[in-house]
Amino acid sequence: MQGFNIHISDNKVKKSVFFKPDYDSFILENEDLEIAIEGIILNKKQLLQNSGYSDFPSFFSNLFKEKNLDSFKELEGEFRGYIWDKKENEIFVFTNPTASQRVFYFKDKKNVFFDTSLVRLAETLKEEKLLPEPDILALYELISFGNVLMNHTPIKGVKKINDGHTVVLDIFNLDINSIAYFDVAMFSEYQKDKKEALDQLNDLFNKGIELEYKKDLEYNSPHFSLLSGGLDSRMSVLSAIKLGYKPDEVFCFSQSSYFDESISRKIASDYGLKYSFVSLDDGTFLKEIDKLTEISEGCSIYTGGIHVYHAFQKLQSDNFKIIHGGLSGDTILGGFVSEPKRKKPDYSLILVNDMFLDKIKNETDLILNNHESEEVFLLQNRTYNRIILGSQVMKENGNYQISPFMTKDFTQFALSIPESWKYKHDFYFMWLNKYCEEASYYLWEKTLTRPTSLWKKKWGENINKRLYKAYVSVILKKPELTSMYPYQVYYNNSKEIQDYYQNYFEQNIWRLDGIPEFKNDIVKLYNQPDFFRKSQAVNILAIFKLFFN
Repeated sequence: MQGFNIHISDNKVKKSVFFKPDYDSFILENEDLEIAIEGIILNKKQLLQNSGYSDFPSFFSNLFKEKNLDSFKELEGEFRGYIWDKKENEIFVFTNPTASQRVFYFKDKKNVFFDTSLVRLAETLKEEKLLPEPDILALYELISFGNVLMNHTPIKGVKKINDGHTVVLDIFNLDINSIAYFDVAMFSEYQKDKKEALDQLNDLFNKGIELEYKKDLEYNSPHFSLLSGGLDSRMSVLSAIKLGYKPDEVFCFSQSSYFDESISRKIASDYGLKYSFVSLDDGTFLKEIDKLTEISEGCSIYTGGIHVYHAFQKLQSDNFKIIHGGLSGDTILGGFVSEPKRKKPDYSLILVNDMFLDKIKNETDLILNNHESEEVFLLQNRTYNRIILGSQVMKENGNYQISPFMTKDFTQFALSIPESWKYKHDFYFMWLNKYCEEASYYLWEKTLTRPTSLWKKKWGENINKRLYKAYVSVILKKPELTSMYPYQVYYNNSKEIQDYYQNYFEQNIWRLDGIPEFKNDIVKLYNQPDFFRKSQAVNILAIFKLFFN
């Protein structure tokens, strides 16, 4: 079990801590403060060296007394925690700058509950006779966007602490304030030339690599890295090698013989890296509906992490502490730029299903209009609320995924680079070819061309990849070779999976009987011919099974 929970009622604080004193986790308690932090503090060693302290709990206790909320700005990594200031009768509950370490909270007139597990929080509410109710608006968001938006959850009245935020609670009057200690949107547009921008980006990336791999040395752990056919993972691995940190093992999972396997296997062979591979063939793991809904906690579509769960269940190695990945690289360096200029967000890069968009459009328009930057909105909602699911699956296995693309400094600097430079990944290609040219020696799975120029990217996406898919699907009759995880093919080819989903739907659709309009929509959704929308309908039923009835 992981995390912690807190219940404040009648001026009393009840709390339980479930995490072990592993990684950089600790609990400190004295007459003034109680501090609990769970996770990895990447810059812990540097903070101690610069402070004169020998133990981190004492250092952080003093830091909080000096800087209060600003103390959280000093931390880099995967962490969450709380501070109970006994003198001021306040509690500070916080998450890390990407909100990958989730914390949820609920407030009514007499109680405030915090919990790092939405599932556990729902059970606590039931025990307190505060029966959880579904947030239908949030569930329509889940269908429309693949995740709930902002700090929403599937449970009415329950919120998630936003990225880089601390929730401050007055124990006596139960007043709550959510305060940003790190606001990713607070950046100024870069004013210097591209050469200097490339140099600075590379320096920040290398600093992130150094933090990660030195942490392995601090933990006396092997270097374990993800490697696929994409650009982000190879940039992380090859940059680490250039800095003197050769991974002890690299890991790939995909459909057998797809480009993710062949490209990553070739890179590993060329650099003499131990290579592990797990096949996703046949997709029997698609039946892990309840397990993945429990891990996603209904905040994102479970299919986004179900293949990751399968892969790590099958992985033989288990002696590592950190999983080095390339999460957010493609998106922070151009993937979330739809036009070569700064613009407000719209639906173009987040909508996955428009069947019921009209039912939430007014509310969603307000959220979109409240953001000035398309990139920031998509970072907070697609990356931090959806793509991050893979990391949460890995944590279920006992490990933290770290990415050099997600440090505070790298993220804000990348956002400051003009959209016109990042459009179509132009800046990414310039950076890759200048500082890690060897990464361009191998095909890019997305285009099946080498990432050396924009014309190759455009030709690869629009022609090369389409021709390949047509060839293997129509001529070779092997549609399973069109994707890293071709869920639709797995579903089409397996009566076992088809029957499992049909039975799951039939056995659980009754759970929506009290919401007839919503039930009719979910039936309509399930009756669509494609697997993705069927799985969305099943996901809704799994959420009701998990939380409500």
